[in-house]
This record gives sequence, C-alpha cells and structure tokens, in this order.
Amino acid sequence: MRDLQVDPEKDPVLARALVGTLRDEWRPAADAMRSAREWERRAYITLTLAAAARRRVDWLRNWLKARPDDRDAAAVHHAMESLDEP
Repeated sequence: MRDLQVDPEKDPVLARALVGTLRDEWRPAADAMRSAREWERRAYITLTLAAAARRRVDWLRNWLKARPDDRDAAAVHHAMESLDEP
C-alpha cells in the first residue's frame, strides 16, 4: 500500500482505516466514513478506501456481508468498481 500512505498525525482516522484493511477489520473504515461531514472529505475517504479495497477485496466483502444495508460500504464498493473501468 505504498501509494496509499496517510500521515497518521495529520489524518489518524483514515490511517487507522487503512491499517484496518490490512487486518481485515472493516469497523475503522466504517468509522472513517461516518466521520466525514463535508463532501470533499467523504469523497477523499471513499476513494482512498476504494483503492485499498482493490488490493484487499475480501476485506470489503466482509464489510458488505456484516452490514449488507450499509450505504458507506456500498459507496466504497461502487467507487472500487469505477476505478476498474477503463
């Protein structure tokens, strides 16, 4: 995840979420998404998590399985799919 580095001092919430993807923990990502109050911040978190999900798709599948109606998980999933489009 070299290109997905986030400074934990400047953005501890998103840094925890990215570490969570490596540990197959989806709750830190859910917390990060829920914390986003502004559209720009939400878009940044969504796209960053989507890029991480491309490498750790099982992590995202676990989140979707645990919370099938979670709109934040769905947003990350759709963003991940859009990253794969040509």
